[in-house]
Amino acid sequence: MFDQERARKAKQAAEALSKDLQSQRMYDTCRNCGESVRAGLVRCWSCNAFMRKDVEARYQQMQATPQPIIFSDVPLEQRTELLVRSEGSSGFSVYDAEDDSVEFTLRDSSGDDEFELQAPAARQTPAQPAKPAIPKPAQQKPGTPPDGQPATEATVSRTSAGDAPASDAQTPKQKPAGPVDPDDLVGIALQDQREALLKKKKKVEDARKRRILMPCTRCGAWIRVHEDQTGKTLRCRQCKSPFVVPQMKKKAQATASDKPGQPVGPQMTLTWLQDVQLHRVAPTEVVLKPGSLEKGAETVDAGFHESGLFLVKYAPPAKKGLFGKADGPPEIDEQRRLIREHIAKTGSVSDLPFGELLSIEASGVSGIRLMQPVAEAHASMFAGVPVFGEGRIAVYLPLNLDDNRQGFLSFPISRFRKFAETAQSTFGLNLKAEQNGVPMKDAYDTKKCHLSEIPVQSLRSLNYYQADSGYELEVSGFLCGTCGIAVSEEARARQKLGGANGKGIAKAKCPGCSNKMGDNKTWKIAKAPQEDAAEGSEDDPADVLKPKATPEAAKPAADSGQAELVKQLSGSWKMLKLGLNGNFSSPDDVSAASIVFQIADGKYSVKAGDEVQEEGSLTIQADQNPVHLDQHLTAGADSGKSHLGIVRLVDGQLHHRQAAFDQPRPKDFEAQPGTTDTLAVFERV
Repeated sequence: MFDQERARKAKQAAEALSKDLQSQRMYDTCRNCGESVRAGLVRCWSCNAFMRKDVEARYQQMQATPQPIIFSDVPLEQRTELLVRSEGSSGFSVYDAEDDSVEFTLRDSSGDDEFELQAPAARQTPAQPAKPAIPKPAQQKPGTPPDGQPATEATVSRTSAGDAPASDAQTPKQKPAGPVDPDDLVGIALQDQREALLKKKKKVEDARKRRILMPCTRCGAWIRVHEDQTGKTLRCRQCKSPFVVPQMKKKAQATASDKPGQPVGPQMTLTWLQDVQLHRVAPTEVVLKPGSLEKGAETVDAGFHESGLFLVKYAPPAKKGLFGKADGPPEIDEQRRLIREHIAKTGSVSDLPFGELLSIEASGVSGIRLMQPVAEAHASMFAGVPVFGEGRIAVYLPLNLDDNRQGFLSFPISRFRKFAETAQSTFGLNLKAEQNGVPMKDAYDTKKCHLSEIPVQSLRSLNYYQADSGYELEVSGFLCGTCGIAVSEEARARQKLGGANGKGIAKAKCPGCSNKMGDNKTWKIAKAPQEDAAEGSEDDPADVLKPKATPEAAKPAADSGQAELVKQLSGSWKMLKLGLNGNFSSPDDVSAASIVFQIADGKYSVKAGDEVQEEGSLTIQADQNPVHLDQHLTAGADSGKSHLGIVRLVDGQLHHRQAAFDQPRPKDFEAQPGTTDTLAVFERV
């Protein structure tokens, strides 16, 4: 049985729920640009696109068939071009805010209650300049020649004809448009006159567009003002009463996005990777030899966009001629700038003004794969041979090239990391580099120096960094080829192991096993490519203790070295010697003063006997050479200040060189008289 009352209540509940959901839906998403737009708007506030397809279709239909315009006569009393004189006004004067053309004057209309604006003179287009004015002869009676001579029959017939044109002999000829003969002085003068008239006419027209006519509220006189006077207080030239010029709003110039029915131009933002090596390889011509494909590489720029990967090879710049001019492509940097401006202007990567374009659509990007190195040699196209060069990484590109050639890109380690990161963020492409031995993060092995107990860092995957010119490496220490102990470069230089410059380290006697050390160097990164902007900057004592962003690559090794060093430095240290003001050659013996330096859990204190002289927090950076140790005071009169210092362990003793408050960090432990640095030597309690 159908329950009508129950059905009616269910319908009302559904309608109420629908209204509630509709009121809660306050925003829609534009299907063109993705912006959040308030629900109910016809157009997107950002890109001006229609929010509903049916409204857009109806609008296009209306634009295709516009409503016809019907002209009709307007009664005289309803015409808006007439300027009604204000009541009580005694004149019809019009005053200009600036002297200008007489075309903008008002004339009296024979004592009527209204006066009208005189129409401007007829305009002439710049393409057809006005002819110079030729004085007309005085009006003659029919049949009388202009010079007063007796008229002939031909003269009478021509004069009485009124509108008949004169003969070719009597009509002044106008020189055709085109270049003027340099010897024709009259033609040059006439051309200059025409150009001057055009410039004056354009100036008057521009001035006309920038003026308005407004009445004086007191005397009724009309005043002409300029748009540059908007917002200013002026005086009426007739009654001298002040008035304020209103603001004049300029009509914004219409753009493509403002025109109804015109689609908004696509905006393309590409992420660029410059100076990448492109290889076009015929597999049958490859020689399986390390570095055999390095010479034929081409330099390109790689552009990443959600629509695909684009490779731009620039054209060779034209050679300059005898007078410094070159006909052809400009320099590479200029080509790069022009091409990127072209892409930004057109919204597409096509029809480039210079060079060659290779592109891979987004659907084909998944075909990009790692080719060098490959963990399993049998799965490698080149049998595991580094044909692109030692320490370089190469990827295969799914390009359609001529002569059955295949495309590859090769990179040093720093460029490949950026390529892989951008490909991952743009396309979600995983090249599986780490699984094939590519170090995507900087990693170190850490050993303790046999002589000074300072950590010695050894960079892993060294061949990739040595092949990358963007990295600067330095020797951190040496390993014995027999027993494997480590000796830091600083300890080697102090002990003169292998000579003053270390050239004889291979034949030097190992301090651990007395055998020959061998030439087994350990390296660390002195400067990475992304650190160029920070080169030459000094430590700021106010900022040095702030947390710094550490690359994830260095965290595992740095954490282990940091923990080891903190463990070695923790405890109580008694001061034995102290050198002041950079005079470290003969430091004073201060052991009788019983000064103790205590380090524990990131804090420190300095005691003289039982009295605390200084205390605060401590920061140790084991990844620096020499090791950084910074003290931040948290109590006393100098609370909030910082000491920047360096430390080292030598034969069980702690050497601590410290800068004065707010002074730069010392660079080494060498004596430098004239500075305010101090050097303290401690032994463990």
